Amino acid sequence: MGRYTVQFSCHQCVHCCTNLVVLPTPQDVINITKATGLPPRQFLEFLAPEEIDEVAASDPTWLRCNGRRYIMALKRDTRRGCHFLDKRKKMCKIYEHRPILCQLFPYKLQETRNGEFRGFTLHKDTGCPLHRDDVAETAPLYEAYLEDQEHQDDYQELVRVFNQKRYADKRPEDFLAMFVTEK
Repeated sequence: MGRYTVQFSCHQCVHCCTNLVVLPTPQDVINITKATGLPPRQFLEFLAPEEIDEVAASDPTWLRCNGRRYIMALKRDTRRGCHFLDKRKKMCKIYEHRPILCQLFPYKLQETRNGEFRGFTLHKDTGCPLHRDDVAETAPLYEAYLEDQEHQDDYQELVRVFNQKRYADKRPEDFLAMFVTEK
């Protein structure tokens, strides 16, 4: 664990881009839409609980529609991975605008019992080889973490408001209208 640095370097194995489900915040979706010009429906999907077991039933970002739950995720294909992965180049097509969750992977924040920042370590059992042949600064990771926390608070409030709405044929895609205007 490191307060200022963590030993890690990405070797573009693309494990994270092919095997993990990315749950962007609405702000991530807005950033991607602005950067690419793509409508969110082109790069998002809404997963039901049986399609994703990594998210707890108590997670506050589950969208409720007509008695069912869904969670917003970047589209991915089981063979090709994330919608934005250039498999040939082993690179993210939107690297500069990728979701904060992607920016933070495979790092894990460590806090004291009082919730104070202690440092970062690497997630275990991620499938990533976790190469430790370079050093990553923790300051930008912590800034990204704090930004993500703000976005998560906004996200949860949007979901709360969406879940209170009751109307016939409510679909999870309707959630997008709360924060993105599509042309």
